[in-house]
Amino acid sequence: MYPQLLTYLLEFIKYQDQMIRTLQTLLIGKNMFEKPTEEPVHKPYRKLQVDDLPIIETHGKLNYKILLENYSMEHGKPLKPVKRHARSIMTVPKTM
Repeated sequence: MYPQLLTYLLEFIKYQDQMIRTLQTLLIGKNMFEKPTEEPVHKPYRKLQVDDLPIIETHGKLNYKILLENYSMEHGKPLKPVKRHARSIMTVPKTM
């Protein structure tokens, strides 16, 4: 008796599900239960633009003595050396 009752109830549940789907389709106006077809989206994306390469200039080597003389002529006083902080652990090498 129980297997017959279970099969009857399963069929009734399937019928109710079908009725609910039909009523929702009528209410909304489109079928919500069909899976949409998977097609790629073809949107016109902006074309890739690449900037021009930067202009790289190579500078010649400069003499620091001439630079110090030019600075003192322009400003009227000699350029002071860099004052290092007391806690600075950076050391300047003797030779380069």
